[in-house]
Formats: sequence, C-alpha cells, structure tokens
Amino acid sequence: MSLEEFQNNRSPVRDFYAGQTVFLTGGSGFLGKLFIEKLIKCGVREILLLLRSKKGVNPNERLQALLKKEVIFLNYAQQPELYHSKLRVVEGDVSKPGLAIGNDDLDYIRRNANIIIHSAADVRFDESLKEAVETNVRGTEHLLKIASNCEALKVFVHVSTAFSQCVYESVEERFYPANVDPLELIKMIENEPNQDDLQALAKKIIEPWPNTYAFTKSLAEEVVRRYRAKIPIAIVRPSIVTTTYTDPIAGWTDNFYGFNGVVTGAGTGVLRIFHIHDEYKANIIPADIVINGTLVAACYATNHPDEENVFNCTMDENYTTWGEVRNYCLPQQGVVAVKKSLWIPTYNTTRYYYVAAFLAIFYHLIPAVMFDLALRVRGQKPQILRLYRKVHHFADVLRFFTNNQFLFGTGRMRHVLDEMDIVDRYLFPCDMRAVVWSKFLVNHIRGCRVYLLGEPWETNDDALRIYRRRIWIHRCMLGLIYSGFVVAGLHILEAAGVPDLRTFLGCTQFT
Repeated sequence: MSLEEFQNNRSPVRDFYAGQTVFLTGGSGFLGKLFIEKLIKCGVREILLLLRSKKGVNPNERLQALLKKEVIFLNYAQQPELYHSKLRVVEGDVSKPGLAIGNDDLDYIRRNANIIIHSAADVRFDESLKEAVETNVRGTEHLLKIASNCEALKVFVHVSTAFSQCVYESVEERFYPANVDPLELIKMIENEPNQDDLQALAKKIIEPWPNTYAFTKSLAEEVVRRYRAKIPIAIVRPSIVTTTYTDPIAGWTDNFYGFNGVVTGAGTGVLRIFHIHDEYKANIIPADIVINGTLVAACYATNHPDEENVFNCTMDENYTTWGEVRNYCLPQQGVVAVKKSLWIPTYNTTRYYYVAAFLAIFYHLIPAVMFDLALRVRGQKPQILRLYRKVHHFADVLRFFTNNQFLFGTGRMRHVLDEMDIVDRYLFPCDMRAVVWSKFLVNHIRGCRVYLLGEPWETNDDALRIYRRRIWIHRCMLGLIYSGFVVAGLHILEAAGVPDLRTFLGCTQFT
C-alpha cells in the first residue's frame, strides 16, 4: 500500500497515532525498523529514537546509514525529508543505568512523549545472566520510571515474548507471578563483584526457565505489572517472529534468528538434520502481524486502561505444524536456489534427540571435514567445521521451543480484532486467521534469499544452473556410495560362506 493511499484512508487507529510523539526503543532492530515505517505512514508528529554509538559510529550516523540501507523504508529514496523531519535521535543505551540518556533529552521526552513503545531487548538465548538482566529487566524498569514522569503519556507498550511464561503449557493473556523479585535481582547483579560466581549460579537462578532470555522477559513483565497503577500499559507477546507476510513488502527480514535461520540453513544445504517434532505447532508469526497487532492493541489499551491489557500475538487461531511447514517448503527445491549454498538442500527431521545427534555425524560433521580438506588443498582457510559448530549451537538453543507444545490463549486479542473498524482492518492487517501458510512460506523462502543472503531474484536462474549441476554430482556420489555398500555386502556374504552372487540369488529365489 502506497503512502498516499494509506494517508487518504482515515481510521480510528490511524487517527490515534496521527500527530503524536512516540518514544521508541529498539528502533535499529528488526521490529523497530518496521515500527518506524508504519508510524511514519500513520502521520506521527515525531519519533524519538533511542540509539547508542556502535563500533565508533555515533547514533546520527547510524540512523543515516540505516535509512539508506534498508529497503523496508519504502519512501526514503524519493522523500528523505519525510523521514528526517519525523525522526529525532535520543542518544542512550537500554543496558545502561538510566538508559544513559542526557538531561536535555530526558526533559524533552518527559514534556513531549505521548506513546512509548519498548521493543528493545537482548534476544540472545545464551547471553550471560548479568547482561540479560541489565538490558531486559533493568532497562525496562528505568524506562518505566521515565514514562511515569511523562506529562502527556497515553500508553506504555512493552513488546515481550509468548515464551516469557514457557514454564506453563497453557499461557493465558494475564500477568503471572514471578519466581524472583526483579528489583532484588537487579541489586544483586549490580552489587556482585565476582561475575564468575554469579554466572555459576545462573542456571539455578533461572530454573525452570530454559534460558536467560525467556527468564528475564518474564521478570520484565513483572516490572511492568508494578507500574499499572501509575501509567496505562499494554504488553504484547509475539511468538517466533519471522519475515513479513505482506506489509509493507512480502518476505522482508534482516536477521538469521529463529525460524529464519532454520530455513536459510536448510536452503543453503548447511542444515541437513534437525531435532524437531513434526506434529507440533510451529509457533511462528509474520512480523507485520506483530507490528500491526501491537499498534492496534496499544490503541485499545489507551481506551480501556482498567483492563489487564496483556495480549498474546500467536498463531493459535490458524496454526500450522512443523511437518506442514516442511511440506510447504520442499516443493520450492528446484524452483528457488542460492548461489552461496554449501550444497543442495537436504532437510531431514527426527523427534529423537540421539538419532539426530548420530545422523549429524554423517550429514554434518563428515561432509564438513571433507569440505575443509578441499579448502586446504586449494590453499584456502578451512571454515566449514567451524560453521557447523555454530549450527549445532543454534539447534541446541532452539530445541526447547521446537520440541515442546504450548497453548496460547488469544481471547483478548480476538476481542480487539473483532472490534476493529473495517478501514483499520485494511490499514493494519493483523488477523492470523487471514494468513495463508503456503503463500507465506513461499514468500519467506524468497525473502531469506533476497534480504538475508543478498541474492537478487534476477540471479535465481544462474543459481538454478548451479543447483542442477550439483544434483547430478550428488546422484553420482550416491551411486558410488551405494555401489561401495553392495561390494562390501558381497564380501561379507562371501566370508559367510556364500560362494557368489548367483548362488545367493538362487537361494533367495527358491526359499
């Protein structure tokens, strides 16, 4: 939908954001970029963007590079002033005390911010407890302190995760009690001089949560709950966020996290065996459903401040399984190809951990050694075995979420969707029941190819020629391997007393 078309259609949700000042954290992240594009379309007065310096590049330079680089900013090439006029950088860091925001910027936020969207988080599952707490828990608590002093705040929106309460099989749209006081944990983190001792205790502290990410997101929700009496709040819990469905373009993403990594790994011939239950719900959700759903939920929460306003943004009303995902994706083999692939796509799954570990020796480790040996012969640095170490670590951190069943209640989100104005349903599509999974997954594969691997669609024919050549080599190699098995089998039969193949076949025929 073009900017002109969007702005020519007025609606309750669009009007809610028009002319407002939004303070956004995580603006340089995947969801943050989508929030920026959508909020500018909504005609906000200003977006206050929390950004830190990174690798010697200051926040303003980072923003300029971001706007020029990302195709998701559809109108930037033709109307750069539209973005420059709406975006104001607030230098800070969500992992630092007080978010490291200067006094002048802090005063500006307090006087002008109408809506706060907190989408910044440390999403690494293997992050240390200290760093996860500093970013996900303390960062949220310090942002809420700022929000509580804002003079014209309408709503504080916290983007959480559906897996914040993954210790329960059924997760309802409500607050859950924390097993650790988040403020006490923050104090302990800040006052513990020996971080090695703290990390040694981390596994015990986070139990029964599977990782520091899910654990600290659950504590962040408890921090938000404690501010309910002070400011209007909304919590949105998306499940595994993937590429966009259609809005503003299909198949866009900027990271290899989660499901994106699985599809890209399988499509490039790197990930060939995966431990997963095919009959379990995939729990993936398109990013644009999350963005639009969050904006709609925030509007609803503003008008209903006395409600609990926790919203699960998941696929439960229109789910697909991991097995169906594989079946939708497999027909794209030979239709979509990747030049940068290691080998042809060969994706196998098993529900048994030890079977997956055993097959990984043949599907991953042995080929990795062979590829690295070939690289050494060519005078290049071996790197495939190192790649597979990362692949196996990636599979390990995902295992909990791909091999457990979860039921997410969506009654409150459904109520919000059913109350939407008909124009809002067009401008802010966020109803999972409208998603056609076969269409989404085809666009997902193509999006990963174009946006993650950097291969324009025009190069697909060249990639297919490489793919067909590798298929021929692959089949020849299989023929040699199977022939070797036959020869070995004949030798075993001969050693067992069967004189030759004809005698063996004769015995078989008359048995």
